[in-house]
Amino acid sequence: MHTAYYIFPDQVHLGFGAARLAGQTLKAEGMRHAFVIADPGVASAGLVAPGLASLAEAGVAHTLYTQVIPNPDCASVDAAAEGYRASEADCVVGIGGGSALDTAKAVRIVVAGPQEGRIAEYAYRLGDKARPHPPRSRLPFYIAIPTTAGTGAEVTPWAVVTDPEAKLKFGVGGPHSVPNMALIDPELMLTLPAFLTAATGMDALTHCIEAYVSTNENPVLDAMILGAIAQIGRSLPVAVAQPANRAARRDMAEAAMIGGIAISSKWLGACHSLAHPLSSFAGVQHGLANAIMLPHVMRYNLPGAIERYAQVNDALGGPGGTLRARAEGAAIMVEQLRRDVGLPARLRDAGVSEALLAPMAKAAYELDLNWWTNPRAVNVQVMEQLYREAF
Repeated sequence: MHTAYYIFPDQVHLGFGAARLAGQTLKAEGMRHAFVIADPGVASAGLVAPGLASLAEAGVAHTLYTQVIPNPDCASVDAAAEGYRASEADCVVGIGGGSALDTAKAVRIVVAGPQEGRIAEYAYRLGDKARPHPPRSRLPFYIAIPTTAGTGAEVTPWAVVTDPEAKLKFGVGGPHSVPNMALIDPELMLTLPAFLTAATGMDALTHCIEAYVSTNENPVLDAMILGAIAQIGRSLPVAVAQPANRAARRDMAEAAMIGGIAISSKWLGACHSLAHPLSSFAGVQHGLANAIMLPHVMRYNLPGAIERYAQVNDALGGPGGTLRARAEGAAIMVEQLRRDVGLPARLRDAGVSEALLAPMAKAAYELDLNWWTNPRAVNVQVMEQLYREAF
């Protein structure tokens, strides 16, 4: 029996000043001490200040933990979990990009489990051998405050963790891991550098496009996803060119949230399978990896989702014409958007060596689950060919 499956977030506040709601929310929930996990750059830029001020005003104590690394790995998550236990906190606040929000999400899982548990033991890829996810009632209350418009991690049920020895990224979490509250405050994004604005925005676009053409059918979400694609198409270039443009920043914050909701229910595709090894093998920023690979994957997928890609083209303001011309126009519009926001088009320009292509293709196919809902079948040879086209 086939059923449409939906995972929607808990409470979400989106708008300028939303971060200032953290303290009153935790006080209302009976919390007394927050373990605040933040990107070090976010902390040094003062972006944690609104949230911390709200905690102080509400009489909620806090411990600030900033030892977050890009692409959080097993050791960094386990260390943060030890920090949480040592702090004697009773709730978690994550402030930052996907790395901070995923670290916070993963920490909740570890601290809700047995003392000896480690994050690697909760990996999806272990199947029946994975340590059981703790029940939601044992997870610390979690408020997610994003400072980028890209990952949608503030509303998704998973965290992505890197295993540096195996050179792979693995997922942990599940429906119980959705943050209790997301405070999406575009005010915190106004000073985001151009590269990160562009790369995280292209990540959000990739989420929306891959979810829209996914083999999982969730018709309730489709109109919302197309709307988010249109928002990104018109607002991402403005946010890059005019960082303080409040309307563009709000559009991007909302679109990234919709992307997170979309992938929670519809999943992703081959582009993310290809992007993850680019980060774990070659250190390519995740959004940039998606931006480079997405048009190649779209062209490959065309026979399996021609009508859907035509609609993506229309949402991005692409050319008219026949169904096929419009579908082919979708990848062209993505490439144009990538150029407009100043991101490179080739893997070699992102520091990837040709020698990595074959081992990355093997990892993308054998170790990453995202291609399972791709609209066209893939294999390891297809993965390598897509890398070579992008190289």
